[in-house]
Amino acid sequence: MTGNPARRHRAGWRPRHSEDRVPRRMSSATALVTGVLLVAGCTAGGSQQTAGHAPSGPAFEPYVTSSCRPGVNGAEFWIMNSGQLSALQAEAPGSVRHGLRLTNVFVLERPGVTSPVGQTVAYFKSYAAFRTALTLRQIAAGTHWVAYDNEAWSATPSREQEAPVQYETLFSRLAHSRGYKVILMPAQDLVPSFQRGGISWRQYLTLGLASASARLSDIYEIQAQPYEQTAFRQAQDYVQFVRQATAQARAANPNAIVFAGLSTARVTSAADLSQDFTATRGLVSGYWLNIPKDRSTAGASLAAAFLQRLPGAADSSARTCATG
Repeated sequence: MTGNPARRHRAGWRPRHSEDRVPRRMSSATALVTGVLLVAGCTAGGSQQTAGHAPSGPAFEPYVTSSCRPGVNGAEFWIMNSGQLSALQAEAPGSVRHGLRLTNVFVLERPGVTSPVGQTVAYFKSYAAFRTALTLRQIAAGTHWVAYDNEAWSATPSREQEAPVQYETLFSRLAHSRGYKVILMPAQDLVPSFQRGGISWRQYLTLGLASASARLSDIYEIQAQPYEQTAFRQAQDYVQFVRQATAQARAANPNAIVFAGLSTARVTSAADLSQDFTATRGLVSGYWLNIPKDRSTAGASLAAAFLQRLPGAADSSARTCATG
């Protein structure tokens, strides 16, 4: 990746994303800071839990170096909800072939379900649900990745919303102790100013969510897509947030692999998605492509048009960055 020393990165069914709902009650900034302070003292928890199916064989491990950027087909690595990926494949198979290398897609699935393509990621909205899944042995055999999407919604318990770093720590320690690799994706609505309609990404960074998530995870995903909206474009909030969150993440963990969020629900055209992709491609290793309301062809059509706009090949020095 341009401007970074060579380094090896360890490197996805998502239900409808939170951008399709009215935000719930907001946690307080004081509670968030309390969560940060509790990290040093918290333990892995769940030590009495029965382990789920242990992953077998090596995990898929993408990497990026100064001579190997993401990109034979646009961004080399993607995270997608399985339902949304299926809708996109049905709507525009040609665009999928052009823009995605399916072996390099991290596919978010319900625990116990294995994606027929790409890299299966068991997706969780709470630490409590993950611990229960391990106890009941619900995670499909051979799954190497688990994801924690903590947001201000009913699926994430209020205690987890109020202490996000503490529960990210618990989730990651328990997952790693069971042999899983971890994707952390803390949402913007964990920050109080988000609920008030303000620009919350600066407070998100002040609270250290990027640095904590990068230290704890194998992939940290920046949910930056709220700032793709027209209201934020002139100030380039999307690009600024991705740039500063990535810098904070890599300051905390030089080996962090960072993804950024893109969403068809936040833009008015494929050109907007392309602009955000192009402006941040040199900063991150991949993208979470959100197509909310995945049964609607409108979102899939917009995503397909975006994929068609991706460069068909990377620069002459690039190659596929996937191993395993």
